[in-house]
Amino acid sequence: MARVSLRKNPLFAALLGTVATGLGHLYLRRWIRALGWLSATLAATVLFVPESTLSAVSSGTVADPFSLLPVVLVSAASVLDAYLVAKAERRSDGARATGAAGPTEAAEPTRATEADGSPACPACGKPVDPDIGFCHWCTTELDAVDAADHGQATERGSN
Repeated sequence: MARVSLRKNPLFAALLGTVATGLGHLYLRRWIRALGWLSATLAATVLFVPESTLSAVSSGTVADPFSLLPVVLVSAASVLDAYLVAKAERRSDGARATGAAGPTEAAEPTRATEADGSPACPACGKPVDPDIGFCHWCTTELDAVDAADHGQATERGSN
């Protein structure tokens, strides 16, 4: 039986967002985004839903379901946003995990240096400072790069 990870699961984030606006973002630890969607729902309720509809909903009946459409649209947008954010985070985590395992032989020469000749991280490909010994983006330890090697890489890139 295959195990399903609930860590940053897009469908689970969307399901939680369906239960309550902003809950999917809280699951993803996007606190400000959750607060923003909750505020947008509150603003849509105050600005666009008539008071008679609110009192009817609190009593358990709804005379005109279309009067709740602004709240439903904002909540649906929140669910879609939670799904897309979780999907993007999971994709970036997957890319980071495969990059941390080690670059493939085909990808290694292109990730060794940036176009301007500065060294790049072998795991994530972002530019790094060779003096600090690790990538400040993904914390991968780097081999010592002395100035002579850096100069040779720059000369090779210009030829």
